[in-house]
Amino acid sequence: MAVSGRVIFRNGMVRLAIGASILCGSALAGMAVERCSKAKAVAGLEKSLPVLQEKVDLGEPIRIVALGSSSVEGTPDMPRDQLFASVMERELARQMLTPVEVVNKGKGGETIPKMVDRIERDVLNLKPDLVVWQLGVNDVLQMDGVDGAIARMEAALETFRKAKLPVVLVDLQVSPLVDRDRDTPVMQAAITEAGKKHGVMHFHRQAIMKRLIETDEAKPSDLVQADGLHMTQLAHFCTGKLLAEQIAGSSVSKPVAISATRIPVR
Repeated sequence: MAVSGRVIFRNGMVRLAIGASILCGSALAGMAVERCSKAKAVAGLEKSLPVLQEKVDLGEPIRIVALGSSSVEGTPDMPRDQLFASVMERELARQMLTPVEVVNKGKGGETIPKMVDRIERDVLNLKPDLVVWQLGVNDVLQMDGVDGAIARMEAALETFRKAKLPVVLVDLQVSPLVDRDRDTPVMQAAITEAGKKHGVMHFHRQAIMKRLIETDEAKPSDLVQADGLHMTQLAHFCTGKLLAEQIAGSSVSKPVAISATRIPVR
């Protein structure tokens, strides 16, 4: 869905000013949700998250740290409230009927070793209930071989296990720069294997984006910015929404369905 115009946020709604016509955000939201839903089957398996279930039962707030690189932090032209971490926060609060805080700890350009170096400060010290860890992209792009990065990932997952902190691993995105790197399949396989080995959830971002393209729900340019690397608002929206559904499905037995109110326009 290619739409040009100016985005205006008012009272939880998105309106696109296109010439003399204004489209209601709720109508576009339904279209975006439908497009994303076509990729839900490949998002990944749910795993029990008893800590979050307990929070929901008690009506207590949930704190999640989103650790990662620019996919978490965002890019200068991306509205902060349209990043996947922000979408996930809204969707989780909606589905789980309890306050949800997502602390954005993304830093553009960071590799796994640099993220691991700040786990104590940026994750453990915040005492979260869950960590969503987006990783691997910059290791593939910046390094010649990713064995060292994979080893640091494994060590970090062991640190999280000892801290009894559940983790969701978010793998690489589809993009021309990432797709053509020879280390991409190596990193993807390592993330998949680490999820199985450590018993943590794995969110299949790459598979979701591929499915959207394969089913003609989106063109590559609908999901990847002109720089050939970073996600568009539509890709952020689908990532955040489907990730929230995976987490909620692992935490509560009967999520409540309420219409989404904010949407991507790219």
